[in-house]
Amino acid sequence: MTNRFYIAKKQIKLRPAQQIALSFLFVILVGTVLLALPFSTKVSGTSLLDHLFIATSAVCVTGLTPLVAVDTYTTFGQTVILLLMQIGGLGLMTLIAIFLLAIGGKLAHREKMVVAEATNIGSMSGLGNFLGFIIGYTLLFEFVGMILLSFVFVPEFGLSSGLFKALFISVSAFCNAGFDNLGAISLQPYVSNVIVNLTVSSLIIMGGLGFSVWFDLTKSANSILKQHHAVKRVVQHLQVHVKLVFFMTIVLILSGWLFLLLIEFNNPLSLGSLNFFDKIMAAYFQSVTLRTAGFSTLNIAVLYPASQLMMMAFMFIGGSPGGTAGGIKTTTFALVVLMVVSEILNHENLTLYKRTVGRDIARRALSVMVLSFTVVFTGMLLLSISEKADFLVIAFEAFSAIGTVGLSMGITPDLTNFGKIVIIFLMFIGRIGPVAVAFSLRTNRKFRKSVEVTYPTGNVIVG
Repeated sequence: MTNRFYIAKKQIKLRPAQQIALSFLFVILVGTVLLALPFSTKVSGTSLLDHLFIATSAVCVTGLTPLVAVDTYTTFGQTVILLLMQIGGLGLMTLIAIFLLAIGGKLAHREKMVVAEATNIGSMSGLGNFLGFIIGYTLLFEFVGMILLSFVFVPEFGLSSGLFKALFISVSAFCNAGFDNLGAISLQPYVSNVIVNLTVSSLIIMGGLGFSVWFDLTKSANSILKQHHAVKRVVQHLQVHVKLVFFMTIVLILSGWLFLLLIEFNNPLSLGSLNFFDKIMAAYFQSVTLRTAGFSTLNIAVLYPASQLMMMAFMFIGGSPGGTAGGIKTTTFALVVLMVVSEILNHENLTLYKRTVGRDIARRALSVMVLSFTVVFTGMLLLSISEKADFLVIAFEAFSAIGTVGLSMGITPDLTNFGKIVIIFLMFIGRIGPVAVAFSLRTNRKFRKSVEVTYPTGNVIVG
């Protein structure tokens, strides 16, 4: 009897990925209840499903919304959305760990494992310093972003309202959420505003690079300034992950920027009506937002199909691991491409910056990519059945949801209830990660039947 009780107790222990998934689900449900309160909304009649949709979109830092937040929610409701974005960007488990350490508490080994997996940090050593860095880094950049944006919004909306809008959009941009409390057309009225464009795009990039990248860069900067190490030497000793993140981020932003500029240059409904400088700025801003932040200074629905297809691919890739961005991640895409190139060139090992990358890491990257595409394909199939819209519009919405981007061609307010549920599911999967979901659905390895039989090798023809 005692043994049975012990086994049952062991079985209900949750793995780190399961705890992360449940923490996001918990915040979503609490957020839904808070948004449904009478003093959270300006208008009556908003369905519980719409509140759930908004809460999921905020926690999963997506930005897709079936309604206009500023017209639907009071200041309290908008504050709830702001907090949901902040929690979703940093992760509930991370915030709990920071709070415990701040009041002098200690984290158990299992708790450290959960936080390490939630932040994508490779080691649990120095976890306290890393968590302190995360909160300091976040507050610093969001505060600077709010100050810069207030120069635009305070003169337009007044002191209190302008500051709140500046704070809301600063947090939303850094968390790669894409929510705004300005109106129904995102940042399109500010397509020519340099402060708004550069501040929001910079916050998106900083949040999307990942905390581990900034942590490594900070240590490198201290090494240069305090220990007087040569810059070239310090750069050479940066982690392979950091180098790859910077390379992929620059390549994706530049290529997306040039593609949109060339394709949309003469489109009278997008860039065609702007002067040359504004064309360059608008194309750059929209390329940056593909890092999974759904702000837009252009009407996505009127872009050429080539631009929309390119944006779907970039949204699927997303930002970098360990930050506030979604998507399959830049490093995942890079490793899959590297694996394919290595096979074509008949290389035995995967090499990157004079380092060998383990095949298990590459297989994990391939698994994430395949599983993500399977999920988004299933979502597109279901939406094609339930929604009456062009396939490109449906596909764009699905890719935006799985990449937690928030850009839309205008179908979101017209989704059926079933369509909203599909998008909610895609946003949730896209935020916590397909592999994390797969782990969450698996039982503890200790109780899984191990396969000890090895069978003879079988040949399968490929291609």
